[in-house]
Amino acid sequence: MTMIINGIRTFVKSFYECYESVYSYMEDDQKLPEVKTLEYICTTLLNVSTMCEESRYPSFRVCFIPPDSELLAAYIYSHTLMFETPFPFTENTLNKLAPALNPDISYLMLDIRSGEFKVIGILSAFTIWEKILTREVATGNRLPRIPNIFVKNPGELEACIGEASVVSYRSGNTVFFRTNTFTSTLAAAQLSNGSHVSDDHRLKFIYRILWRIRQNRNGALIFIVPSEESCSEYLKIKYKLPIRFLFSSDDIPIKHTANNKAKELVTYAELIAKFTSVDGAVVLTKDLDLLGFGAETLVDNVSGKHPRMCFIDWDGKEDLNKSFDDNGMRHRACYYMCDKVEDSVGIVVSQDGIIKCCTRNDGKVMVYDYVSLPFL
Repeated sequence: MTMIINGIRTFVKSFYECYESVYSYMEDDQKLPEVKTLEYICTTLLNVSTMCEESRYPSFRVCFIPPDSELLAAYIYSHTLMFETPFPFTENTLNKLAPALNPDISYLMLDIRSGEFKVIGILSAFTIWEKILTREVATGNRLPRIPNIFVKNPGELEACIGEASVVSYRSGNTVFFRTNTFTSTLAAAQLSNGSHVSDDHRLKFIYRILWRIRQNRNGALIFIVPSEESCSEYLKIKYKLPIRFLFSSDDIPIKHTANNKAKELVTYAELIAKFTSVDGAVVLTKDLDLLGFGAETLVDNVSGKHPRMCFIDWDGKEDLNKSFDDNGMRHRACYYMCDKVEDSVGIVVSQDGIIKCCTRNDGKVMVYDYVSLPFL
């Protein structure tokens, strides 16, 4: 029990540290609860996470924004649904309500202004969900960008701002997520180097693919290379299917209004994400043209001594406790490819949704772990 309490305290402290870094962007109603309050809430949620109801473990989000907040009116795609009679904030209440809550599109609202906490309603964002399904918007983010706690799996909590995970609690351990991987790291610089795709299109495309892969709950491996020639010695692409990014054609630019491009971007990203469910890697160029999928590493050409590795922690420092052999074949294939194919970037998604991004710099394969989708 002492270990759990200390773990929750570390988790909450870490959430505050991350929150402080973005605090200047947050409104007063988006503030976190007091430390002791948040520790109590997280301890309760952790207990609920292990309670099975009708063969299901709960998965839901809670937020702390006051129901009369003017900020809620700013989220035009959100709807505040209030219970006629508030319920007590207890493990039993949360466990019974959990099957009715979808963490992709809703928050359970807590009123923590008095000594006796209450469950007062549901903050839902189903209108923008429809816009995503109809491809009217490109990103996977739907929820209002407010601090919340995500009960993800038994014994697992995530501290989030909107849908962006910033800190995870897993079996007593606190893990930080990285939200700047594709905007301000060596991997980001490598992706833009030699690419004719705008940063905005590239980010929306990559985020949409990763969001969909996590929704599909399948592992994935994506290689982004300078050209087909650059990787042909090391990869055998089983299903060659060359497609241009955004299905564009220079001779019909009139068809590609901003709205049409946004929809095509989502369609293309959805297509690529589905290809990742096939064994092997999806291979793209830096212009995000598809070369094919089901790609296999040519083992004889990449085998040999392990590449020099550098695992970058969330704070930019090297984590000396990680090594090449820590993960499975998918990860090692990614490390080898980034080492062999100059100016390439690899993205690995585990079946549990953990994302890594890799590239080579100064003779080492740089690995950015626990990649999170950013605040959008």
